[in-house]
Amino acid sequence: MITKTDFLDFLKTPMHLWASKHDQIEKAPSSVDQHRMEQGKDIENLARQFIQEHLIRGSSAEIEHEKTYLDGNFQARVDTVAFYPTEGAADIYEIKSSSSVDKEDKYDGAFQRVVCEASATVRDVYIVHLNKEYVRQGELDLAELFIADIINEDIENIREEVIKAREEAYRISTLETPEQILACVKPNECPCPALCHGELPDYPIYDIPRLNHNKALGLREMGILATQDIPAGYPLSDFQSRCVEAVRNGEPTADIQAIRNERDKLEYPLNFLDYETYNPGIPFFDGYKPYQHIVFQYSLHIFESPDSELEHHELLLTDESDPGIKLVEHLSGRITDTGSVIVWHKPFEMERNKEMAEQYPAHRDFLLNINARIYDLKEIFSKGFYIHPDFHGSSSIKRVLPVLVPEFDQNYTELPISSGEEAMLAWAEIMIGNIPEDQVPKLRQELLAYCELDTLAMVKIWGALQKEIS
Repeated sequence: MITKTDFLDFLKTPMHLWASKHDQIEKAPSSVDQHRMEQGKDIENLARQFIQEHLIRGSSAEIEHEKTYLDGNFQARVDTVAFYPTEGAADIYEIKSSSSVDKEDKYDGAFQRVVCEASATVRDVYIVHLNKEYVRQGELDLAELFIADIINEDIENIREEVIKAREEAYRISTLETPEQILACVKPNECPCPALCHGELPDYPIYDIPRLNHNKALGLREMGILATQDIPAGYPLSDFQSRCVEAVRNGEPTADIQAIRNERDKLEYPLNFLDYETYNPGIPFFDGYKPYQHIVFQYSLHIFESPDSELEHHELLLTDESDPGIKLVEHLSGRITDTGSVIVWHKPFEMERNKEMAEQYPAHRDFLLNINARIYDLKEIFSKGFYIHPDFHGSSSIKRVLPVLVPEFDQNYTELPISSGEEAMLAWAEIMIGNIPEDQVPKLRQELLAYCELDTLAMVKIWGALQKEIS
C-alpha cells in the first residue's frame, strides 16, 4: 500500500520512499522530533474540536476521525470526515500544524481526495491550520485560532499529475533494488545516507554554499562528487568559486582589508548577546501568536574597552508567567547604552526585539535601540570575507568555532545541552511540568552553561579574527 506519507516522501525524494518500504531508514526521530510530534497531536485534538463546533453543517453529519479508504494499491487515512447521509456526500478535513497552506498540503489533499473518491462522493476538501494572526488573550478561542481553507480548485489543477505520480510511487516501492532511483542532495538531513550517498569524499559538492538542487543533480550526473573535482569554468557564483578554490588549495582565504573594514564599524563597549527561545504552535501566554518565539534566556558578554576585563551577565526564567517582560527589564539594566551589540545571525535577534517592542511598548525605544546597534559577526563568514575548507561551506558558529578556536570548541562537546534545539526542549519540558522538581535546578545550570558558551564562543571568534588581521 502507498499511503499519503509514502506519496509525499516520493515527491520529495524517491529513494526515501524506497528506503521506508524496505526498512532501510537509518535515522530514528530525535527527542526534538518527538516533542514536535507531541505538539502536533495537541494541535490536532484542538482542531477536531474546532471542526465539530464551527465547521460541521447540521447535526445529521456522521463524523469519523482517522477513517481509512482504499483504492487498489493506495490508502488514505483521513484526519476527519463528515458524512451527510441525506446528501450522500462527505467533506474531508486534513489537519496541519502549520500556520499556512503550502504546496505539499495541496498534494496531500489531492492524494486523499483521489483515493476517497474510489468509494465515496467527496464534496469539499479542507486544510485546517493555525491562524498566524491570532493573538491569545485568556482562554483559547478556537474560532480564531484555526482557519479552514477549501482547496477543491487546487486539487483539480493537479489531479492528473497526482494520479500519474502515485502510480510511479507504487512502481518505485516495489522495485527489488534501489539502483537508478533518484537520491536526495542533502546528506545532513537524509534519513537513509547509506542509500542516497554511500561513502562521500571529505569535501563533497553538497558543502558548496547555496548550491541549488539542479546544479547538485547535474554535477552528480557528471560523476562529480568531490568539490575539488569540479572543472574550471563551471558556472558558480564568486563566493562559491572561492569556496571551491579553498578546498583545492587546502588552505583558508581571507580578505584582510574587508575584515578590517568590518572591525572599524564596531564601537566600544562591545556587547556580545544571545537569546534562547521556544516557539510553541499553541501560544503559552497572552499576547503571543502561534509559533511566536518566547525569549526565556539571554547571555551577555561585555568588553567596555579594548583593554578591559570581560564582564558576563545572564538570566534564565522558568516560572509560570511570560518571561519576556522580566527578561527585557533585566537586560536593560545590564547592556550598555552605547556601543555595538554583536550577535550571530542578526535577523533572529532583531525579529525577537521587534516582537517584544510590540508586546511591551514601555520598552520599545530600548529594544529598537539595540537593533540599531546590532552587528552580525556571522556575516564575515557568510559573505566570504574568511573562507576555510573545514567550514564545509557553512557559516554556523558550530562550524566556524572548531576551525578558528579548536582548543575552545571541546567545551561544547562536554555540555549536556549543546544546541539551541536541546535548550528549547529542556525549557519547554520544565514549563510543561515533565521534569521532576528536584531535577530542575540541575537542568537550569545546564541551560545557563550552554547559553553562556554561545556568547563566549563569539568572543573567542572575534579574538581569533583580531589576530588574523593584525
